[in-house]
Amino acid sequence: MKETLLKGAVAEEALRNYFLSIGYYVTRGCKFKYSQFDVTDIDLLLYGKSSSLNRERVNVDIKNKKTPQALERIFWTKGLQQILGLESAIVVTSDMRPDVREFGLQNKVGVLDGHFLSRLVKSTRSYNDRINEEDFLSDLERDSLGRLGGDWRGRYEKAKSRLISSLNFDGANAWLNDIHYYFSQAASENVSPTAWRAIYVNISQLLICVDYILREHITAEHEQRKLLLENGFRYGSAGKDLTLKVGRMAAALVGSVVSDQELGKTLEIEIQRQAEEVRADILAEFFSKAGVQSSLFDLAKLFESAAFASTVPVTSSLPGVAQAIIGVLSDFFEIDRKLILK
Repeated sequence: MKETLLKGAVAEEALRNYFLSIGYYVTRGCKFKYSQFDVTDIDLLLYGKSSSLNRERVNVDIKNKKTPQALERIFWTKGLQQILGLESAIVVTSDMRPDVREFGLQNKVGVLDGHFLSRLVKSTRSYNDRINEEDFLSDLERDSLGRLGGDWRGRYEKAKSRLISSLNFDGANAWLNDIHYYFSQAASENVSPTAWRAIYVNISQLLICVDYILREHITAEHEQRKLLLENGFRYGSAGKDLTLKVGRMAAALVGSVVSDQELGKTLEIEIQRQAEEVRADILAEFFSKAGVQSSLFDLAKLFESAAFASTVPVTSSLPGVAQAIIGVLSDFFEIDRKLILK
């Protein structure tokens, strides 16, 4: 750790490592926004896969204070779970009173109390060979020169927020845009290791998104999954019909304000052409494979681990299927694989 962490941050890192160790995909510090308003931060957002059909998303609230206000945090955490449509909620508190745990159980909120938290924070097993969130953010800020150089930290914060509310094709396409940006950085000669941290974490989040989308299509035929993915990557969550409808509406609007009727038709054709030129078939063919689909969750955890490793691994040291994902993304972006797979 580069800096001494505050008490709350120490607890959050220890708990992140704990939940990672029991099989969750874990993200720390997800900002929940409504419209243009910053509503709250989720201390830890857990994503779990209990079976091929079931996924679990859990918001974890952590208060490691002398006066943790544990009962109030149960109210808050339960309400946030319901608003966001998550499957479970957990409160981690320094409070050791049995009544707190009982109140949580009555309201279907898991409670990890002060006895558990104290043991976890003191245990050396709670600290893996990883950089912490503060160091990750600091590296992004430093190596992109803040907002002057692409605002890598801002991109990362927005990407984390998508895990709360955009596990759909619109979110997937936003992650693809971010990965394309970082691939362009990585293709340069003097690429920063931090760019690879950003690539790995964004790929991991993209895989979580695709895993969540496909959870309801596990029993579908390969061609059905392929078509679903191709249309989603090409047209977004709204689908082809709405995209074409918007094109027609835009053409009609242009035709109503200018005398050149062909201009509106040209606009409609251009919108269709740009959508059709997206090489969505490349991603659809790869992610629709049964073997890839079943391993998305584990691969997401692998890429997350690579992003936060104390020393960033080179692509050639990753497992073959992870390299295959990077190669497919390179093909999708029409970037020479040799510039990325080093």
